Amino acid sequence: MEKIQTEYTVTVSDFRQASYYGLFLRHRRPLQIMFAVLLAAALYGIGSSLGLGTPNPLVFLIAAAYLVWGLLLFAGTERDIRQYLRTPGNFIGCTYRATLESHRVQFEIPERNIKAVQQTGNLTCVFELSHLFLIYTSAQDLYLLPCRALSGTQRAALRENFRRRLGKNFASRFRTT
Repeated sequence: MEKIQTEYTVTVSDFRQASYYGLFLRHRRPLQIMFAVLLAAALYGIGSSLGLGTPNPLVFLIAAAYLVWGLLLFAGTERDIRQYLRTPGNFIGCTYRATLESHRVQFEIPERNIKAVQQTGNLTCVFELSHLFLIYTSAQDLYLLPCRALSGTQRAALRENFRRRLGKNFASRFRTT
């Protein structure tokens, strides 16, 4: 992989996408159950309205409880996002400089006097979303790399490098190019 150097800013949209991805990672199983229950309740309601059985209010009560739980979970995430945006010194809108090589990654945020360098093989994990790379240099330190800062060939090379060097600690919805 050739050395990639890029400069970009992280937007609120980038931060929101990363926050919701984290939410879905943390609550994957309960959210899957919630969506299954809501779908089953909708189909049950349609079937009972068509005369295929008698409606049981318990089904709708359970679906409503899951719906309220889901809405509270999403509202809590939005509250956390807004709270972060109001925090003085947040990183939204800062200029990032990233240098990505086959064996190491480096992120700089000159406005905050931050510089992080990590060997690629020592990254905690990397997730590639549709518009964003989430690069965890440690369990607590996350750097967002928007795909708009990369060309298509750079993105493919970076994906393949992470896949090769991180193995199961790299996740992407894209296949090898």
